[in-house]
Amino acid sequence: MDALDRLYRRVSLALARDPGRALTVGDLYQEVVPYRLIRSELGFAELAEYEHALLRLLAGEREYLETERPEVADEFRRELQAPNPILGIYRDYADVGVQPNPFAPQPGDLTAPPPVVVAAPAPASPPRLELPVPVDRTDPGAAAEPAVPARPRPKPCPGCRSPLPTDREARFCPFCGTCLVPVPCADCSAMMQPEWSFCATCGAPRQTGVTPPAPRPEQRLR
Repeated sequence: MDALDRLYRRVSLALARDPGRALTVGDLYQEVVPYRLIRSELGFAELAEYEHALLRLLAGEREYLETERPEVADEFRRELQAPNPILGIYRDYADVGVQPNPFAPQPGDLTAPPPVVVAAPAPASPPRLELPVPVDRTDPGAAAEPAVPARPRPKPCPGCRSPLPTDREARFCPFCGTCLVPVPCADCSAMMQPEWSFCATCGAPRQTGVTPPAPRPEQRLR
């Protein structure tokens, strides 16, 4: 079983104890399978791994869950295909209803590993010869225009989900003040990532009053 199977199995076991319960996306990540309670049980080393598996589950992968609004599942699938997906986008749809697919496998069926299918190797194709495209030197408009660099996609704040500035290094969210850089643990001084609630070394809870380390001299000149 991979992370998606383990998460679905945990959801199914929780819902079996409360059949007929009306479920929303918010109920799923806040009460049924909250990260802080199931991360050790399901082997999630970090929040990003948990959010990726949950987003796959809500997107309808392997038809384990169904959403009441199909366009929301479509939005999740598009986000998963993005170069830098916003894994926490499901938090914007906390009130959308979800339900288990009645035709999905039962939790007990997921204990056996899936059969291994060995695909036959594809025949090698001859290398494609790329011929240069002739350019009409007499036409002033024939010269290729310089490519316009794509604008970087802003990352969301882990606290308020607002887009962060892309033209400078943001150490704090300008909208809610959330610290965006690693800070030392107050108990063992190990560095904690901005989205962590507990220290990965000693397990101490994050303290909001901890000040991040000062930037290096070359960073202050920006």
